[in-house]
Amino acid sequence: MTTETSLRTAPNPVSADHFRAVMRHLPTGVAAVCAEDPATAGPAGLIVGTFQSLSLDPALVTFSVARTSSSWPRVARARWFSVSLLANGQQAVCKVLSSKAADKFQSIAWSKSKFGTPHIEGSLGWIDCVVREEIDGGDHVLIIADVLEMQAADGEPLVFHGGRLGSFRECPTG
Repeated sequence: MTTETSLRTAPNPVSADHFRAVMRHLPTGVAAVCAEDPATAGPAGLIVGTFQSLSLDPALVTFSVARTSSSWPRVARARWFSVSLLANGQQAVCKVLSSKAADKFQSIAWSKSKFGTPHIEGSLGWIDCVVREEIDGGDHVLIIADVLEMQAADGEPLVFHGGRLGSFRECPTG
């Protein structure tokens, strides 16, 4: 048995608490993943901090969702979904979409895209996608999606870091 193989099959020596304590130092963008739930014909959505580009050709994006999410199954049923890249000042949107509220979209300004997906107004960008693949990622599911269409707006991003929401601040050059 090689060292590489033994590391792959070894039990995880890192506790969940320690993992969280270290990873909270990595700032992330805040993205709202939304769709029209075919079962209710109403909007459904959740917040992810793991959203990122994956490939330019073909245009692919990825993010992960906890297996315990009650919102992802409502979005996944639609197959088509949108990602709204939240802007600084949209902390209330983040809070509502992170909640277990029955009608999360009641207090959110949004419009429907040509794909029927919710675009949250005031966001920095909107990306319409279709699920390509769901991959096992331990206690999460990794989603890979094809990008159908995207557009950008101006503004500053909403950033999550150390359990807090804030904005990006450029360091002075020295």
